[in-house]
Amino acid sequence: MDRKGIVAVVIAIAVLLVWQVKFAPKALPPSASATPTPSASPSTGPGVPGAVASTTGAASATLTTGSASAAPSVPEKITTLTGPAARYHFTNLGGGIAQAELTGYPAESGSNVTLNQFGTVPIGAISDQAGEGTNAPYIISQEGNSLVAVRDQAGGLSISKKFTLPASLEDAHGYRVALEVTFTNHATTPLKSAGYYLQVGSANPIHQRDQPRYTAFDWAVQGAKATHNDVSYFAEGKVPLIGIQTHPERPFYTMDADKIGWDSVNSQFFTTVIAPQNGATANGVWAHRFPVKTDALDSFGVEGALRMPGFTVAPGQSVTQTFEIYAGPKIYAVLKSLGDGQERILNFGMLTPVSLFLLNSMNWLHSITGSYAIAIIILTLCIRGALWPLQNKATASMRQMQELQPRMNELKEKFKDDPTRMNTEVMKLYKEYNVNPLSGCLPMVVQLPIFWGFYQVLGTAVELRNSKFLWVHDLSQPDTLFHLAGYPVNVLPLCMAVSMLVQMQLNPKTGDQTQQRMFMFMPLIFVAFCYNYASALALYWTVQNVFSIVQLYVTKKRTAPAPLKIAPTKRRSR
Repeated sequence: MDRKGIVAVVIAIAVLLVWQVKFAPKALPPSASATPTPSASPSTGPGVPGAVASTTGAASATLTTGSASAAPSVPEKITTLTGPAARYHFTNLGGGIAQAELTGYPAESGSNVTLNQFGTVPIGAISDQAGEGTNAPYIISQEGNSLVAVRDQAGGLSISKKFTLPASLEDAHGYRVALEVTFTNHATTPLKSAGYYLQVGSANPIHQRDQPRYTAFDWAVQGAKATHNDVSYFAEGKVPLIGIQTHPERPFYTMDADKIGWDSVNSQFFTTVIAPQNGATANGVWAHRFPVKTDALDSFGVEGALRMPGFTVAPGQSVTQTFEIYAGPKIYAVLKSLGDGQERILNFGMLTPVSLFLLNSMNWLHSITGSYAIAIIILTLCIRGALWPLQNKATASMRQMQELQPRMNELKEKFKDDPTRMNTEVMKLYKEYNVNPLSGCLPMVVQLPIFWGFYQVLGTAVELRNSKFLWVHDLSQPDTLFHLAGYPVNVLPLCMAVSMLVQMQLNPKTGDQTQQRMFMFMPLIFVAFCYNYASALALYWTVQNVFSIVQLYVTKKRTAPAPLKIAPTKRRSR
C-alpha cells in the first residue's frame, strides 16, 4: 500500500473514532449533583435580572419563590386536568405543570410518555432566579378546562396564572396550552420589576442509548435561525483522539438577545416549547443539564427558562402577559402550525428540503399502506428507479475504465519516477477515448444527500416510534435481536454490510489495488453510522443495495461499449 492509501485508511479509521466519540452515550461524572443549588445560579451579570433598586415613586417588586432545594412551607397538592391528548398534573408549589402525561404515546415501562418527569421546576413557574420557583406556594382552583394559580406577596404584588387546556384535537393536535400571567399591584405606590424567568421545564433521554444530540435546549429570535445546544455543550471539551482540553465543564448556558420568540427543551421525539404571544418577546434564555439516574436510564437531562423583560405596575392596575405552551410530540406539520419557525426544533440541518420531501413522502405512503416499513421500502424503490438511467451510465463508464486499465497500468509503470508526467499521460488517455473517470461516482454523489436526509428524518420522526416490521420491534431504534458477550447483535446493519460487499464485488473493478482496498472500508464506515441508530435507516440502505445488485445482474449480460478512440482533429492548411 502506498502513502496515499495509508493516509486514506487512517482518515477512514479517524472518522469512525470521532463518530463514536461524538455520539456514544457518555457516563455520568462521579461528582455530578442531582439537584441544582441556588448558590450555583449566577447572581450578577448577563442573564439574571434579579430585583432592581427602589426608584423615586416606585418600589421594587421581587417574585419571592423560595429555594429549589429548601423545604416547602406547605405540603404539595397535585391537581390533574385531562385534555384531548394529555393529562396535566398541576402542583401548588410553583403554580405550574409538574408533569404532562401524553395519553396517546405509551412508554416502554407500560405507562405513558411523561414530559418534565425528572425536572426540578414546574413548567410555567416564574421566579427572579432561573431554575427556582419550586417551593413558592399558590392557591389552586379549577374553572372548567382551566386552572388558576394565585399567589399574594408582601408589598402588595399579586400573581395570577391561568392555564387553559385545548378544547379539541384541532388545536395543535390537542397539545397546546394557553398561559395568561397577570401581575396586580394592590399597593398605593407603583411597583417596578426587573423582569422574571418563566420555566420551560425539562427533557430527558427516552432510551438508555439515546444520542446526546437528541436531549437539547433550543431557542430562536423571531424570524431567525434556531440555536441548538444539546447536553454535550455542558460537558468538558476535549480534542478527539488527543484528549487536549478545549474548555472546562460548563454549569449553565445563558444568552441575551432582543426579540426572542420561543425556547424549548427536547428529547428524541418530544418537546416542550414556550412562546410569548401578542407581540411580546423575551430578552434572555437560560439552561443547565442535570443527571438522570434510574433503573432504565443513566444519562443527562436538560432544563431551561425564558427571561421576560422588566415592567412597572401602577397602583390598582394590572399587567397581563400571555404565552403558549406546547408539550407534545415533534410532528413537523404541528410545530409549523405554531408559527415563528418552531418546526426548526426538528433540526434537519442544511438538507432540510431533502428531509422534508422524504418525510412527507414516507407519511403519504404510510397513509396508503398502513406500514412505515413498507412505506420506506416503496420510497427506496421509487428513488432507485428514478436513478436507474444514471446508474446504468455509471456502470457502463466503469466498465470502459476497466477496459482501459491495462493501458493505464502501462503508463504508471513507464512514468513511475515522474508522477507529473504520469498524470498528464493518464488524462490524455481519458481524453483520447472520451472516458470520464468521475462518472462512476455520480450515483454515490446523488445518493449521499438522500442518505443524510433519511439519517436526519428517521432519527427524530416520532411517526416511526413503536412501528414494527418482522423481528424489528421499533423502527426508530436499533433492531437488537440478542446480546453476545454483552454486546448487542443488530441484524439489519449486518445485512446492510453484506449487501454492500456483494455490490462491490459485482461492480467493475477500476483504479489501482490501493484504491480498491480503500473502498473495502466503506461497509465498515456505514455500519458505524447505522449500527446503534434507527433500524429504519439500515432498512433503507439495505433495500437500495439489493436493488443495485439486481440492476447490476440485469445489465451485466449486456455487452459493454468498448472505449472508442477519438480521431484527432486535422488542422486546415492555408
